[in-house]
Amino acid sequence: MPRLLLLTAVLAACACSHPPLRSPTNMSPEPSRAHRELLELEHSVTQAIRERNGPRLRELLGKDFVFRGAGDVETDLETFISSVAAIPGTILDIEMLTMRGHVFGDTGVLTGTQRARVRLPDGTEVTDLQTFTDVCQWREGRWHMVLAHSLPAAPEAPSDGAATAATAR
Repeated sequence: MPRLLLLTAVLAACACSHPPLRSPTNMSPEPSRAHRELLELEHSVTQAIRERNGPRLRELLGKDFVFRGAGDVETDLETFISSVAAIPGTILDIEMLTMRGHVFGDTGVLTGTQRARVRLPDGTEVTDLQTFTDVCQWREGRWHMVLAHSLPAAPEAPSDGAATAATAR
């Protein structure tokens, strides 16, 4: 179970509530550009987690970043980065199965489902499926991830009809 909690931290990503300054360089971009930039931010955060790149995560996440996972546990930026660095084994892949982005003024919200695969030191591969909501805020001329909420997703349905056969008995 601790392995899955660490893996859950891998699947994170962002919101906070400091009012933005309304200077031309601090105005959020038009919606289509903002949407594209939010998706790029999500990709960059995922890549930094995959590489366990703490300095890059500090650039992408707000200083007041909060990760909330299963059991309503909250961690701050430094604890989150430490938990990513402490994931045992090799992060093989973090895949976005679904993702949607929404822009509400200076706040962006990304929702979706992620699958992560990790090879543990003993060679065992662990796959974890999570649903996530990441909240981002436009600050200092760019998007920052400020809140990530991630929970275990419902198990994927078997594709071979086994569930139907078991139910029919």
